[in-house]
Amino acid sequence: MPNKQEIIQGLKQRLTFSHSPYSGVQVVAAVVYEVEGKECIAYGVNVENVSYGLTVCAERSAISMAVTNGMTSITALYVMSNQSDPISPCGACRQVVTEFMQDEQAPVLCVNEALNKEWKSTLGHLLPNRFDLS
Repeated sequence: MPNKQEIIQGLKQRLTFSHSPYSGVQVVAAVVYEVEGKECIAYGVNVENVSYGLTVCAERSAISMAVTNGMTSITALYVMSNQSDPISPCGACRQVVTEFMQDEQAPVLCVNEALNKEWKSTLGHLLPNRFDLS
């Protein structure tokens, strides 16, 4: 299983795949998950649309890929952007992550492309009192 540095290198390799012609903000995300006891990683990039509301965030793109591969639960989330400071998941992505990341202490790591700044958090910190079916 890839370690943290390998996942971050995977993010860096995929950052330029972002389709961000309107904002210029490239974002790539990785979700770590398990399928049948095997740890897996799915990557996704932001895909902007001229009608901004139709833009798909990198986090949701990665989650969709993971669901396609049989994922039912996320154990970690990584986010990278081309901005000088790390950016965290937007509110909509935080709620979508909640659907699949049940552990409030699950790690969320946000880094910048230069890899000289990082921001660590947890799901519980990102979205306290989150909405779920319980």
